[in-house]
Amino acid sequence: MTKEKNLSKRERNLADIRDRATPIAERIVLEEGIGALSARRLARDINVSVGSLYNAFGDLDAVVRSVIAQSATMLSDTLHAAVQTSAQDHRSRVVLLGEAYFDFAIAEPRRWWLLFEYRSNVPEYPKAQDFQSGLLELLIWAGDGDPNSDMHRQFFLLLWASVHGLVSLACRPTIVAINPAVARTYIGDLVDAGFNAFPID
Repeated sequence: MTKEKNLSKRERNLADIRDRATPIAERIVLEEGIGALSARRLARDINVSVGSLYNAFGDLDAVVRSVIAQSATMLSDTLHAAVQTSAQDHRSRVVLLGEAYFDFAIAEPRRWWLLFEYRSNVPEYPKAQDFQSGLLELLIWAGDGDPNSDMHRQFFLLLWASVHGLVSLACRPTIVAINPAVARTYIGDLVDAGFNAFPID
């Protein structure tokens, strides 16, 4: 007997609401920004009551988290594909990851913002932590690091932070506009500078 058959009618109805609401919420957020998303509008768009929407998700933050989860899956797939196409040395793999991360942010700025800049009013949830841990594990693997070494984990976190900073400035220029095409060329330099200081346990 499948899991779906084990669900009650109410649980199936709530699951159906979540399945229908998530892609519509995603479209609203990506096309109009997160400020355009409201429970009343989403409920109207999928033809349910606001109460039913809240019964399915709990609150609007949970709707946003479901949208974020879709973007997390997309980014994770993008990064895994980048290293799977490469049988090169660890430096090249890390650069490819950095470039894939950069390209994702430029191509999908609102998805990237949701993943790394947006902060809801509720604490971090386990899926977000699992996502971040998964990215770190992938980076450590690509760089031939030791996932059981605290020093290596800190090293790759800092390396990721340096590339993330470059991406952040390229996606959202502040005082002086940064040309994304030029910024992307510096990823290799950041990786080289990082590996020059690679920790030896």
